[in-house]
Amino acid sequence: MATGTIALPDERTVIASAPRRAPRILRVARHNPLGTVGLFLVLSFILVGTVGPIVAPYDPQEVDVDVQLQGPSLEHPMGTNGLGQDVFSRVLAGARLSLVIGAAAVGIGVLGGSLIGIISGYYGGLIDSVIQRTGEAGAAFPGLILYLTLIAAIGRGQDTIIIGIAITALIGGSRVLRSMTLVIKTSAFVEAARAAGATERRILVTHIIPNVAPIVIVIASGALGAAVLAEAALSFLGIGVEPGTPSWGIDLQGRNVEDAKVGNWYLIAFPGIALSLVVLGFNLLGDTLRDVLDPRLRGSIR
Repeated sequence: MATGTIALPDERTVIASAPRRAPRILRVARHNPLGTVGLFLVLSFILVGTVGPIVAPYDPQEVDVDVQLQGPSLEHPMGTNGLGQDVFSRVLAGARLSLVIGAAAVGIGVLGGSLIGIISGYYGGLIDSVIQRTGEAGAAFPGLILYLTLIAAIGRGQDTIIIGIAITALIGGSRVLRSMTLVIKTSAFVEAARAAGATERRILVTHIIPNVAPIVIVIASGALGAAVLAEAALSFLGIGVEPGTPSWGIDLQGRNVEDAKVGNWYLIAFPGIALSLVVLGFNLLGDTLRDVLDPRLRGSIR
């Protein structure tokens, strides 16, 4: 009987605590409508980037001279460009390219930069000096020149864009996380753990990293939007992916479009709207995550 009596309250506690998460999530969403909109846009982008090329009604690279520069219709909801390619299919396929480049570049750059920044801020000394001086030299080097150097070394393409964006994110992420680590490592709870006999490695793993992880999420959210925009900008300038590749930046070029014709507005409008919504979604989501996850702002979220 005694054993059953002790187990019952524990069981009730576990069962009662689980459903509380859903009301809290709904409460956060209600107090942050813009963040909810941002999350919806980001999830929609991920969904389209994942299945878009599969459900596209036409081959985005197929040339059909019989349907050049046709306006939006039931057959081609977003019209066709100067090569007769379906704009709707190219927008769907372009989402896949932006998603892959953004996720890969941010995954490498932000996570790698965060790790470097944490190590730099926590251990300090010579390690910190070497990392920071290297980062300052990299930050002083123009990003466009760096990217053109990568093109000369390994050629144009998706991999080159990923490397270029990742290097930029690596430098920015490391400096932000270093500052956060310097603040957290002097906190009272870290000093208490050290006084209790915790090793430096244990403090780093159990106290420093968990407390900077929310900041990493916020940085990654903002960097994803910046990466998508950077890929589109490079492709728009003609130094991104290869010509003909489904890309929002290439579609915004208008090289195959008679720019003087007002009736061709749809060729630029639809890729531009898609790009704008994605960047807006990441920015709104990043701002909301900062408010929700930043320890200094958690009191404002009920």
